[in-house]
Amino acid sequence: MTDTDALASLHATLVSRETPETVAQLVREALPEIRKGSLGERLRQMINLSTKARFGWSSMSDRFQPVVGAERQIDKARELALLFLGETLPEGADAAALDAVAGQLSHLIGRTPGQARFDADRLDKAGRRDAGLTLSRRRYDKLFRLVGRLEAKARRMQRQEENLAAVLVGKSALAPRLSLDDFAGHVPSAAFVAYLSARMKLRSEFTISGQQKPFDHLAAALLAQCERDPKTSWWAIAHIFPRADVLARLTDEQKGRLLGQWFDILSVTAERLVEVSERTSMDLETMIVRRGDDSSTWNLLAGAFNRARDHWIALVAALDADALFDAMMPGKVLRLMAADVAAWHRETGGGVHPDTVVWKTLPRPWLVLRGEQICTRADIVSACETAGVDPVKSGWSASRPRTSVATFRPTPELVHGVSVNNPYFAAYLRQGGVFSGKALRGDEL
Repeated sequence: MTDTDALASLHATLVSRETPETVAQLVREALPEIRKGSLGERLRQMINLSTKARFGWSSMSDRFQPVVGAERQIDKARELALLFLGETLPEGADAAALDAVAGQLSHLIGRTPGQARFDADRLDKAGRRDAGLTLSRRRYDKLFRLVGRLEAKARRMQRQEENLAAVLVGKSALAPRLSLDDFAGHVPSAAFVAYLSARMKLRSEFTISGQQKPFDHLAAALLAQCERDPKTSWWAIAHIFPRADVLARLTDEQKGRLLGQWFDILSVTAERLVEVSERTSMDLETMIVRRGDDSSTWNLLAGAFNRARDHWIALVAALDADALFDAMMPGKVLRLMAADVAAWHRETGGGVHPDTVVWKTLPRPWLVLRGEQICTRADIVSACETAGVDPVKSGWSASRPRTSVATFRPTPELVHGVSVNNPYFAAYLRQGGVFSGKALRGDEL
């Protein structure tokens, strides 16, 4: 395998959800030195262990939920615009193209964008004549309805694209935004980023004992290989692993670029959290899910916000600008917890998680980012001390140190977060609706 092929195969995993074992296999193929043993026996053993620890087939998707396209709707719009109006519409099929098609079609029929009420916003016969439209009322009505549907579809696609972007940020930081050029042709850098990204994208397990930590012994060994190589792309690694020694290898200009990206994500995600919380009667005090809450969207946005906050704090510290935290440091955003998990906590004597107490004490992060309320690092430390939380180790007042190394554990086969020891049995349980909280489908079981 050439370096170009190796880089391409590793880079392709950054936006997918391949298991760490699958990526480890790619790493072994990309770094022939591992097979020869020249990178060290320990690294070779860890690669071999990780590639043998997984079933050859999984019932879980290796892709994130894709954005549902609008090809069919756009094709119909183009067909009718050409048939009824003799006009062509813009090309493309993403949300931006769909919005452009809807805007152009609105212009062609004299409709104001966004005004889709069939009883109040349509042009009457005189209005159509004044607009220079010669098509029949029936054809006009058909186009009017179509434009309204196109606008609604464009809004849905935009939200889906935003959600997918938030999922990728929450799971693997800025790694999915890396281009091939960012790796500067260095395969070991790509190997570390791809493997750590796969570890970070592990699905959550139904547990109260915490999730697997992504930085394991294999990730540490791959990073150590990068540390010994002067050709390493620390710029690429900093997109996913903002440890102090990594950021110290960047120029101030590079740190500033990353800082700007993360603050933009913080601001945008915070406003989206406000929208989600206001759509339902979400209880932001207990943070326990209730019927009607859009917990999925809230939790993926919370993950993206906390990831952005953690990297932003690390970069501010790397730029020796810690004084900023004396004026402004937004707190973390808690995820909504399922009621059954909360009950499990109580039954085992856990009670309310201390982070919930800190969350309740501090101003909402979006109010801090807007400048409407003040929250500083001193405020966060005080709230943590009151709740019995270590402000540094918990990530409330500092970026996570990323120095501890986890022991590798094979990727579990999950059905709605519950571990199952066989992928075929997992697929069978999933088809039957087991662990989904819904009635079982007897025809499957």
